[in-house]
Amino acid sequence: MFEYIKGTLTESTPNKVTLETHGVGYLLFIPLNNFAKLPSLGTALILYVSTVIREESHKNYGFLTREERNLFESLIDVSGIGPKTGLALLGHLEINDLQFAISQGNATLLSKIPGIGKKTAERLIVEMRDKVNKLGDKLPSHPLSQSGEQGVIADAISALIHLGYNPAQAQKAVKSSLPKNDQEPQLAQLITAALRCI
Repeated sequence: MFEYIKGTLTESTPNKVTLETHGVGYLLFIPLNNFAKLPSLGTALILYVSTVIREESHKNYGFLTREERNLFESLIDVSGIGPKTGLALLGHLEINDLQFAISQGNATLLSKIPGIGKKTAERLIVEMRDKVNKLGDKLPSHPLSQSGEQGVIADAISALIHLGYNPAQAQKAVKSSLPKNDQEPQLAQLITAALRCI
């Protein structure tokens, strides 16, 4: 169908926008976190489009980046994940955090997203892990995977994520809690120190 629509942003709400181009207004549903990144009304905007055709409805979903759109299309291929749930996943986690949560098998974090139960989160991880890893070059790298941290630091970040903190927040807290000398910290001490930073 459409690859993208370039037009003037004429209306916006947290879950949908209208883009006008050549006198036609296109209604597109967007992830929640895209709303804060939208320009002001009357500004030109490009949204990458996924068209989902169902027996009862034809809807267009818009994304600020091609990577988000591609991941959305992979998500809705998973059994039990419809467009509404796919949009919720992308709307509650930044794309690199979502990719990281899936690749690390973090069902706890995923199941905190509205509409995602534990079983759905586990199915999502099983079906999406390989796809996410294959998309690796096309998706933004998670800061943790860029730095290639292992051992105590990675364990501390993982512990904070399992406590419910998002991956970016967990990494930032652990990084700021590292001792100034080059000595490897004790895991328990590092987690305690990181929790004080959050």
